Amino acid sequence: MENKVLIVDGDNLSIEDVFNVSYRNLKVEFPKRKAFKENIIKSRKFLEVYLEKGYPIYGVTTGFGDSCDSQINPQKTDLLQRSLVKYHGIGLGPNFSEAEGKAIVLIRLNSHIKGFSAIRMKLVVLMRDLINRGIIPVIPKLGSVGASGDLTPLSYLAAVLTGERKVYYQGKIMKTKTAFKKENLKPIPLKAKEGLAVMNGTSVMTALASLAWFSTYRLACVSDFLTAATVEVLNGNDSPFRSKISELKNHAGQKGSAQHIYNILKNSRRVNKYEQLIDSIGIIGNDDYIKQDVKIQDRYSIRCAPQINGVLRDTLNFTKTWIENEINSANDNPLIDYQEKMIYNGGNFYGGHIAAACDFLRVSLANSADLSDKQAALIIDGKFNNLTENLIPFFEEGSPEQGLHFGFKAAQITISALSSEIQVLSSPVSIHSRPTEALNQDKVSLGTISSRRLLEAADLTFYQFSIHLMAILQAMDLIGPGDFSPFTKRIYSEVRTFSSFVDNDRPLDGDAKRVSDFLKQTEIFSG
Repeated sequence: MENKVLIVDGDNLSIEDVFNVSYRNLKVEFPKRKAFKENIIKSRKFLEVYLEKGYPIYGVTTGFGDSCDSQINPQKTDLLQRSLVKYHGIGLGPNFSEAEGKAIVLIRLNSHIKGFSAIRMKLVVLMRDLINRGIIPVIPKLGSVGASGDLTPLSYLAAVLTGERKVYYQGKIMKTKTAFKKENLKPIPLKAKEGLAVMNGTSVMTALASLAWFSTYRLACVSDFLTAATVEVLNGNDSPFRSKISELKNHAGQKGSAQHIYNILKNSRRVNKYEQLIDSIGIIGNDDYIKQDVKIQDRYSIRCAPQINGVLRDTLNFTKTWIENEINSANDNPLIDYQEKMIYNGGNFYGGHIAAACDFLRVSLANSADLSDKQAALIIDGKFNNLTENLIPFFEEGSPEQGLHFGFKAAQITISALSSEIQVLSSPVSIHSRPTEALNQDKVSLGTISSRRLLEAADLTFYQFSIHLMAILQAMDLIGPGDFSPFTKRIYSEVRTFSSFVDNDRPLDGDAKRVSDFLKQTEIFSG
């Protein structure tokens, strides 16, 4: 992946592209066609000519926001941009990671090269070089209401372009000027509109939403596997996952989830095939009543899993479209259309679609996490299976070890704690708009807060799923892994290289962290 190059053109950047640039160091380049460069140059030229006429241009020869009724002489435009970048330097809290910062730069770059931002080509080239040279702005997480775009966090990118503030470089945080000197890059003083163009957009929230979407998709696949493996541990029924049931329900996400689960279960000797289950129960004959040893159907957390995780899959499907539309949008203000010879004052910086997409994803993810909580309880609580209480080892009657082991008792509590916290994070953010900036920004999206919360929820879900998986592997060791499906045994073999059977009580925090990292990084899961 390191040797490949991604061509960015403003129109075709995908969520997967964002992930590959951010986490796999994919380099970026521009299209070779002449029209690409000309489009950016002509947009800038139109703005410069328009400036000479003396008419007010929002944020270029006027103040910002509610101060747009103050007009300045065109000769002062550069000073105005510098002021904008400086006074927005009030981001607070922890910083976005280097990978998140790289995604932010990439998505801002992709918007600018559409040719409606009127920034100079040299600034576009420098943004590309930041990505390819690994000079990434250090951006605090707090301070954006998501309209007018991500002004404060993006001011850190604008400042870096001018050689100010700090960057990630070669594994360290340092002054931008120091990193530029090491890479022989020159800072670029911002001219008319360029500070506003960089700052007034949705690129922070969209970058975070893209990376969070990628993680959430992976979690949907892991959730289906956890369901399948839980069915195997519990000797469950394969009927709920057969294609006919989901076909009659009509939802693509449910169909995909059921198919994913069934593909794992079909080669397992631990699962009851419905026809064989009915045959083994037999007919009632002349008896008035029989209390059977087995139940003809499983609990909701088993047989409704495709209906639950299918919602997450369908939410992923439609939010992918929303997020990728935003990735490839022109979203600053004003927009400069040299072809129509128009300057448009509007609200494309508003992050409503990103805010709502992340709200929807958090709700669906919380339901899948809650599903995992219930499934893990069926595995860990010995009352619901033929295993030991809390998955402790089997001890012979009279063993001096009896009564001294508690296995996964605390692990189940942690699962429930994580699931509860994920549910707290699922509350919608987009409805909590409040007016700010002298009532100019009187309805804001809060998209950045929503996307940050989705990232948090995804991280917590990876932790929760890691403990669920550890419980499954513990159960497999108690049962013997031989009759489990080939796919489940493959996961078992992979994880058992760094997380062993709990034969004596021990702290499991290190195991859970390693398993969580495995779930985030492995290429085994798909679907």
